[in-house]
Amino acid sequence: MKECKVVQDLLPNYIENLTNEETNKFIEEHLKNCEQCKKIYDNMKKDLNVDNKTKEKKKVKFLKKYRNKLRVLEIILLIIVVAFVINTGRKMYIIADLNNKSEEYVNSENYHRITYSLDNGNYTKSEIFSLGDKKKLIITTMTEDARKQVITIYATKTGTVPDTKYATTYPPTEIYKQNMYKETETEKIAILDLEIGMSVDVQKAFWGVDNTKDLILTAITSSINKATFNGEECYYVSGTQNILLNTGMYVDKDTGLMIATMASEYENPDGEKGRIAGAEYKYEFGAVTEDDFVEPDINDYTIQDANNNISE
Repeated sequence: MKECKVVQDLLPNYIENLTNEETNKFIEEHLKNCEQCKKIYDNMKKDLNVDNKTKEKKKVKFLKKYRNKLRVLEIILLIIVVAFVINTGRKMYIIADLNNKSEEYVNSENYHRITYSLDNGNYTKSEIFSLGDKKKLIITTMTEDARKQVITIYATKTGTVPDTKYATTYPPTEIYKQNMYKETETEKIAILDLEIGMSVDVQKAFWGVDNTKDLILTAITSSINKATFNGEECYYVSGTQNILLNTGMYVDKDTGLMIATMASEYENPDGEKGRIAGAEYKYEFGAVTEDDFVEPDINDYTIQDANNNISE
């Protein structure tokens, strides 16, 4: 009985192959001659096999469940990547298409651009007349207290921009020789022969997107949605490097030109969406003539120099 007790204590380790060779021989010799221990051994081994099978089934079930979850995550990730690629590709196509359409207008030497803006209660209407190297700007400002000021600038391009003197921007700044005429309700002043850097080109929406890298970066960092502005079909573009804060721009679908900037969309309590813009643009091409550059009679104005000194 003492030997049976020893063998029975060793059986679990023996079944698990944890005993040494000498112990194994001792146990096996005893099992040959002891029916009771042999029966205990068989039952113990049977129970252990059942337990191992149960564990294996649970393990297989867990692995299947884990693989299924992993497969679902892979599918979700794949869907996200595909959606991202498709959306980025869509935006790249739209940006490239708008850029191509705008080239016809950006390179035009004959255009009339009107800008309407409202800033801190001051309403401004700015007009640019362009005919080759000639430019005329009319800037009309109406203040909150109804004071009106009109500044008219007649300018002729005189050369390229030296980077050390004028900041390079998009569109690029160029040097113009100018005569400026300022009118208010109380005075008429003229400042002649100024040399100033100006950027007065057509408002192309995506300046600086000149290669594939820029196109991809702009597409990734922008949001582009179909919209309407003042009855015109357009895209509302926000989030690009050219747009400040949470505002965006409206871009005409047919011309690729910006028709509003510093713009935002809002929704009123009734759920209706509205749109406001810091500046709106209108364009007319091919209608500017030499007659638009006839300067007013200088005798009607007080002449000042650039330092506001009155000329005698």
